[in-house]
Amino acid sequence: MEVALTKGFLSKKYNIPKEMFADAFRDFQKKYSYPKNIIMTAIFLIIAVMYTVSLVRDPSNTVCMMIIVVCIFLTAGIWMNMLVIRKNLITAVEGIENDIYMAELYESSIAISTSDDPEAEVKESKTEDQENVPDKSEEDDFFAETEEAVLADDPSRTVIDFVNDDVDVLEKKDYFIVYLVKRTFYVIPKQAYTEDELAVLRKSFEKTKFISDNKK
Repeated sequence: MEVALTKGFLSKKYNIPKEMFADAFRDFQKKYSYPKNIIMTAIFLIIAVMYTVSLVRDPSNTVCMMIIVVCIFLTAGIWMNMLVIRKNLITAVEGIENDIYMAELYESSIAISTSDDPEAEVKESKTEDQENVPDKSEEDDFFAETEEAVLADDPSRTVIDFVNDDVDVLEKKDYFIVYLVKRTFYVIPKQAYTEDELAVLRKSFEKTKFISDNKK
């Protein structure tokens, strides 16, 4: 059967300013990296304190001194590494901050890709082609047919399945962070959407591990 739609029911083009990406990556680190780093820091500090007590009792114990120094360096290294990663990533983003991205929302997934038409303006969620789609009966599995036929034939897109993939979505004031756990994350600016469209996004994201930290 011929597929009626070629895009998701909510399709948007947008770009991500460097400042927004920097803020999003910082939020990403706070949510997913800081907890582990805090635990490791606590472990190293506890070890350092234990050997400090031993060093006070025996100031000539060079092994204790060495372990304390190692713990301090490891603790500092954990947090410095995060800063270096953030700095390097933001530097890399400078060369692509004008790239145009396309997010296409389906019933149970979202497809994110780099647009082939950087000069095009942001499109409304309902395109002219979609307006001319013939009516379908209630018995037709509309979204399932559209997703399977369109997404399977376009390897250039990253398709995020809300049900089957391990996905976290973090909502902040100005953007969403869509995180494919242990793989990669995407930033979706809210400014590209109307309030009604944002409500549709939130409803879809609720099928994932959705956390809202939307401080207006």
